[in-house]
Amino acid sequence: MEDTEHESSDGSYRFFDEQEMFDALDHGTPPLPAVLPAGSAAIAAVGQWGRYGSLTVVLRDPEDGELYSDVYLLTRSAAGQWQYPSGSSGGGMPEWVLHRPDAPLPDWHGNNLVNLSSQLARPDTEWVTELTVMATRRIAAVQVHYADDVIDLSVPASGLVTVPHAIRHVDDRAEFRGFDDSGELIAVAHYQPLTDDDRRCNWPDASVWTD
Repeated sequence: MEDTEHESSDGSYRFFDEQEMFDALDHGTPPLPAVLPAGSAAIAAVGQWGRYGSLTVVLRDPEDGELYSDVYLLTRSAAGQWQYPSGSSGGGMPEWVLHRPDAPLPDWHGNNLVNLSSQLARPDTEWVTELTVMATRRIAAVQVHYADDVIDLSVPASGLVTVPHAIRHVDDRAEFRGFDDSGELIAVAHYQPLTDDDRRCNWPDASVWTD
């Protein structure tokens, strides 16, 4: 059965309404299905860091059958309520996202962590980046370092770990540290949200490079 799409205020369509998103952020996601039929979607990962939340949806395109992501970056109001995002963005996703590997895949270059981060958005007054990795079953916990902040996270059954963080400086780089069950550091991955190419074209906004 195909999931129901909901029309949002910006005219786009979403597979999950605002309460489903808020519940996932506050209580976590159900296990990812092993098979995602064409035209269906699942909330694959959620995370919170400070007043921001990140939520990743994976969906199977009904026409080409490929797997895609749809990433939402949200903020909490002063009263503590999640604010429904005005938009989202995404791209292609590898099939192994639905099947957490036991060990690094051949193109992972021996690393038990693979970066999947890709999105920036401005849910309120700041630009916020999505910080997402897939962890093999050898990884029990991930520590994320970004902009002089650190957060420790347990790895869910899906292996997908995501958190949001405001851009503090254009040269800041995220570091993901993966630990096994014994607490030993066995993997490190990095992600640079903003690059020299972004600088040359003033993406996502000229003010980011002048502040």
